[in-house]
This record gives sequence, C-alpha cells and structure tokens, in this order.
Amino acid sequence: MTDTKRPRSFAGAAELVVHAEAATDHLKKLCAACADGDKAAARRSLRGAISELQVAQAMLRTGLD
Repeated sequence: MTDTKRPRSFAGAAELVVHAEAATDHLKKLCAACADGDKAAARRSLRGAISELQVAQAMLRTGLD
C-alpha cells in the first residue's frame, strides 16, 4: 500500500538515474572485456561501475532524508 501523502520523487532523482546508467555502461564494458579475456579492462570497468553505484547510493540516502 502506498502512502498518498508522501511525494513520489525527490530532488536529485534525475542525477541518480544518470549515475545508474553510467554504471550500466561500465557493466557492458565489463562483459565485453571478459569476453575478450582482457582482465585489466575488466577490473577498470568493474571499479567504474562500483564507483558510480556508490555515488548513486549516497545520493539516494541524501534524497530520502
């Protein structure tokens, strides 16, 4: 059951989506690097995805407070 008195979005939601989409791009690069057997590129892509998701997580926490 949803609370009709609470707002459905928060300030910064669009920016959060941008970071989540960037993480998706990094994960796609990770898949390609794994398919190519490029371990260094896979590590870089995974670090990039983790970084973007951490930023998005921090923004979400801030937005919900």
